[in-house]
Amino acid sequence: MALPDPHGDELTVELDEDKVQLLYEAKAQVNAWRTEYYRLRQELMAVLGDAFAGTVGGQKVIYYRPKDQYAITRLESDYPDLVAHFRTVEVKEVLNIEAFRAQHSDILEKYRVRAFVERVT
Repeated sequence: MALPDPHGDELTVELDEDKVQLLYEAKAQVNAWRTEYYRLRQELMAVLGDAFAGTVGGQKVIYYRPKDQYAITRLESDYPDLVAHFRTVEVKEVLNIEAFRAQHSDILEKYRVRAFVERVT
């Protein structure tokens, strides 16, 4: 038995069926091209090996240079005991959104983010 739609009474508007279908098809193509992009990227990264740049016709076209960033999650996973010795406590200031909502819900509502989600058919 299906649960009732928690958004059953929200404002809706009828959309052009063909445009929605084109949107789904475009998204599928984007995903297919993204997959192909990452496949080619991995292939080229393997060819680059330890090099910092790749050339075509003598011109640099791809760069694979080190950055001032580290794969911290992998480091923590690979060396948990060692990493534990270098942990520190950090105090962080954050906005108490619920307290703000309690006193200024009208202002907060102007900043509500909306998600555009397509239902896969």
